[in-house]
Amino acid sequence: MHPIIKVSLRLVALFIGLLLLTRLMGWFDLSDIKRWFELLQHQPVESLIALVIALLLADLLFSIPTVWVALFAGYFLGFQIGFGAVFLGLITAAFCAYEASRGMGLQLFSRLGLSAGEQAKVQDDFLSYGSLMLLLSRSAPMLPEITYCLAGAAKMPRLKFTLFFCLGHIPYALLTTYAGSRSNLEAPYPALAALLLLYAGLWGAAFVLKRKHKTVHSDLT
Repeated sequence: MHPIIKVSLRLVALFIGLLLLTRLMGWFDLSDIKRWFELLQHQPVESLIALVIALLLADLLFSIPTVWVALFAGYFLGFQIGFGAVFLGLITAAFCAYEASRGMGLQLFSRLGLSAGEQAKVQDDFLSYGSLMLLLSRSAPMLPEITYCLAGAAKMPRLKFTLFFCLGHIPYALLTTYAGSRSNLEAPYPALAALLLLYAGLWGAAFVLKRKHKTVHSDLT
């Protein structure tokens, strides 16, 4: 098993444990999140912006439905402010995970059971292919958090991390907040259509890139 897959599976197990704890305790239920937005909608706009950022930060540990946070942001804040709040929350959360993992460095890989050789392979391979993981990280639950941690531990350059984060997450934030701004909470059809379009596009891109990688690899061999 490739070391990146091994470490990813162990991180998935950790995040699934946190997800189960969250669901067991009844924290961050979708109905609760909706109610918090409704309670703050008549407060200063900064209150809703702070809520969006706080929820996206909390998602690092508690597996919050971030797509719905973005949709609610678009609905309650409007497209432009909602987009700004969502993107600020996403990039703040990403850099918190990146910097924490970068600070731990190889110690994180050691705690996840990787040998010295496996750690070196993860670093080399992630520096080569991690940019694609960042671009497509929003295509599956827990993948963003895992990618941020791997990027930090592998010491991906901050500028490269920022660039590919923006390329992958700006379209996500634009699409979800715009859909939210055009939706009705009782009949969120634009939002649902946007979700289907978003995931279809990400999965389609992943398939094309995988086929392209196989073609290049076969040509080289």
